[in-house]
Amino acid sequence: MPSKPRVAKPAAASPARIESLRADTVEALGELEESVVRMRNQLKLMENSLRRTRRLMESRLPSHEVAVKIGAAQGRAVTTSMIDEVQRARHRAHQAGFKLAVAEGATMADIARDWGVSRQLVSRMVREPSPRRRRA
Repeated sequence: MPSKPRVAKPAAASPARIESLRADTVEALGELEESVVRMRNQLKLMENSLRRTRRLMESRLPSHEVAVKIGAAQGRAVTTSMIDEVQRARHRAHQAGFKLAVAEGATMADIARDWGVSRQLVSRMVREPSPRRRRA
């Protein structure tokens, strides 16, 4: 039975480079955590709005009046914006983590297996430039 071809592991990066990538990963994870907290707060507002909407609909108020009364357009825009923010932060955190793992000597296949994504996705994310960091 033929054995699987061995995939050569890339040479590990310098300790200074690894520490820089680790700091970037920690920062990206912090940004993701902050985004998730903001999203959770927005979802709580959305939950309250939906509860209010249901009560107004049960009271037989016309639906267009309900939409205006609850600020449906603004709520939708804010929620969509928050979802986009979480997705951007999640992408940055994954990308930073993948780059760190590669610098530490992991193969693309190892990273893909560990994260449950395709090797091609890991490869693409490692090659693409890191997004600009958010200014505090």
